[in-house]
Amino acid sequence: MKPVALLALATFCSASELSLSSAAAADGMVKPLEVRTVYANGRHNAFTALRRFQGELWLAFRSGDAHNSATADVLVLRSKDGKEWRPAHKLDVAKDDRDPQFVVTEKRLFLYCPAMNGATLTTWLTYTDDGKTWSTPVTVYEPQFILWKPVVHDGTFYAAAHKKDETAAGKGRAVHLVKSTDGLKWEKISTIRAGNWESETTLFFDARHHATAFLRQKYGSPQAQILESDPPYAEWKARPADVPHFSGHSVHTFRGVTYLLSRALVAGKATGSRIYIFADGKLTPYCDLPSGGDCAYLEAVEDGANMLVSYYSTHEGTTNIYLAVVPLK
Repeated sequence: MKPVALLALATFCSASELSLSSAAAADGMVKPLEVRTVYANGRHNAFTALRRFQGELWLAFRSGDAHNSATADVLVLRSKDGKEWRPAHKLDVAKDDRDPQFVVTEKRLFLYCPAMNGATLTTWLTYTDDGKTWSTPVTVYEPQFILWKPVVHDGTFYAAAHKKDETAAGKGRAVHLVKSTDGLKWEKISTIRAGNWESETTLFFDARHHATAFLRQKYGSPQAQILESDPPYAEWKARPADVPHFSGHSVHTFRGVTYLLSRALVAGKATGSRIYIFADGKLTPYCDLPSGGDCAYLEAVEDGANMLVSYYSTHEGTTNIYLAVVPLK
């Protein structure tokens, strides 16, 4: 295992800011009020995680040589206002550290990170109670499984863990519903789906404890799938998603409105970063962010009348980390 060390930061903070109109678009979608470049150093910076902990914003992302099969570390920044950022931590446990995931409890900030040495994948966990000292990274759950978007619901940690397996035309893939009482030791509850290129799967629990799993099918069609289950979450029923694509997606509820943030296919072809409203089982487009090419993997936190949305994009030539200010509904 490589030693964990504090990062030496390249160009970051409010390197550039783009002010945008707050008026609604002609199609009824809102526009971001502002977009800030947070981190740009010419490398491939991607796959964001964003949370508020102890009164500050915490942003994690992967900084590497390329999208895949690269040398990369996970960097963590912190900010009081979302404008000025400073280094907080660096996670370096394998050749390719990637896809950071945050979970916040009252006293602890958890950071989950799948890391790869060649085709071998392990998910690691480290955490901090004071924002300064981080625990020694430990492995969690099973080899080859990525814990995607862990959440705390009704006092229990839940995650959709998907297996990365590139063999047998996707038949070795699967996504499990897993749970934990402490965020460290995880156990399988059920198989959400298996055998057909299962990938990132994001969970949403409503007030009735009904679970919705937004599943990305990496190849084939449809690439966006929705599965649902009720306690004890042993059986899952699929239904159409009515959108063409999920990827790198997260779900957040702010002021009683639930949003799904995802990579999207714009006009059925080009990739973009889109925010949907999820209500009555339906996804309605709400806001598109300036992005393109290799992009998305959005996260969000509530900030007064707005949400702050982290994401990455290559639309300006290099693959950079951005923060958008988006009005809440």
